[in-house]
Amino acid sequence: MKELQYTHKVNKLIQNAHMIAERNHHASIQSMDLYLGAAHVKEGTLREMYHLLEPYMEQIENIFKIIPSKPSDTERMDRFSIPLSTHARKVWNTSIEVMKRYNQTFLNEGHIIKAFYAHLPEHPQLQKELNAIPHEKIIRSVTTARNLTVYLLNKDWRYEVDPEFQIRPVQAEDEKELLVWVEEHFGGSWSKTLLQAFQSSEEFIPIIKAEEKGELIGFAAFDVYKNKKGIYGPMGVLPVTRHKGVGKGLLYHALQCMQEKGYMYAVLKEAGPIEFYEKKCNAKLIPVENDE
Repeated sequence: MKELQYTHKVNKLIQNAHMIAERNHHASIQSMDLYLGAAHVKEGTLREMYHLLEPYMEQIENIFKIIPSKPSDTERMDRFSIPLSTHARKVWNTSIEVMKRYNQTFLNEGHIIKAFYAHLPEHPQLQKELNAIPHEKIIRSVTTARNLTVYLLNKDWRYEVDPEFQIRPVQAEDEKELLVWVEEHFGGSWSKTLLQAFQSSEEFIPIIKAEEKGELIGFAAFDVYKNKKGIYGPMGVLPVTRHKGVGKGLLYHALQCMQEKGYMYAVLKEAGPIEFYEKKCNAKLIPVENDE
């Protein structure tokens, strides 16, 4: 079985969960250790989560004194030096299922927080003690696709991928093949969004495609979402070719095109995984209250 991969933030979450468990004398990692460990990462969406929880921190810390630790699971989990409680183990396993459901290859903080809330009703006492917390805002902040911005003018976005891959703008004659392929691999909604680019009166079609040995493996688009200018996305890469620079190549090629069209910023519409864009192009989250 392929080894599970974790984002940078999840690795920090695990470290924090260990420290919280040790501080509270837990013999095993509790689901609240994971939850609070996420907030204490204080990066990206987890910085927002921390600020949402900050007014309730005293109450949260008191939960560890009120609620006894759940018994531990006997099986040790990868990256954990102590066992997980039975409840935390359920959360962790569900987070992996969420990751797979979204066809993603790195476990991220959104998967874990989504799983925590899925299993919270199974722990009535904990649910009661957390009643005052703004759960809906946290769920929206951490577990849903978010809009980000990228400043385009301070970087040369040209990027060379491995010679086995070819990245180039699509042409009018690519329409049928591309739309059928996108619908097959990423769904009809994205295919319909891309169709608008081919129906535009503009000569340049704002879609970039990636191929390997003449076969489509990915695409990236901009200016196609509701025909709005300056919006990047959708973008998709086949799972078998991820982590080979194809996604970065598509992203950079599209951002280079947007820069050449005179855009100062790109808005990454409902982007995910967020950490990919934060790392690759220094993307910044649009705060939840403005993320409409």
